[in-house]
Amino acid sequence: MRFHFLLVTLAALTFVPAQRAQQVVGGPDPDRKASTVFVFTDSFEALAGVSIGYSQPQWQDSYNGMLEELEGNYTRLGKNWWTTLDTVGTLEIGGTKIEAGSYFLGLAVDEDDAFSLLVFDSKHAMKTGLLPFSTALYRGEAKAEIKAPLTLAKHSLKEVVVQMEIEITADKKDPATGAFSIRWGEHELYAPVKFHLAGAKDPTAPKK
Repeated sequence: MRFHFLLVTLAALTFVPAQRAQQVVGGPDPDRKASTVFVFTDSFEALAGVSIGYSQPQWQDSYNGMLEELEGNYTRLGKNWWTTLDTVGTLEIGGTKIEAGSYFLGLAVDEDDAFSLLVFDSKHAMKTGLLPFSTALYRGEAKAEIKAPLTLAKHSLKEVVVQMEIEITADKKDPATGAFSIRWGEHELYAPVKFHLAGAKDPTAPKK
């Protein structure tokens, strides 16, 4: 009886379809960095909170030549997992409003060599299985919900930034204003930032 059971089991295994080959990539990410801003009142009431998380790719001199050839719908920002933006309040980057929420970031370069920060709704991206290296992004089939203009300052940095640095800051004298910056190699992409502080009146709101 036991022998018969083994024969039946082996026969069943023989006819199980072979699964597709699988690969596992990942693990701890020592290059993952973050830039975070909090704005509080004197009594420590939160007025704004923003954080950008990213993994640092390494600069190579050959990228200088590639910089002149960039053009397309999507350019990878960072490496490994998405570069993320989380904000508990509304803010503006380059004059473009971004509502409170969680987002994924990329870059775009148009025909006039103008850079834009691409802002993807993370919830929508996850539901559609969109990863930062998805072919649909490079083909322009997956569109960002928001595009914020960035200014490129070529060869503006005195020292080469070997590992990409992304930073968001608030001005200590005027916390409603700040700056967004991407530094890599000798180059910098930047834009002014405006924080819509909690409790502050929105000047664009219609008057009653």
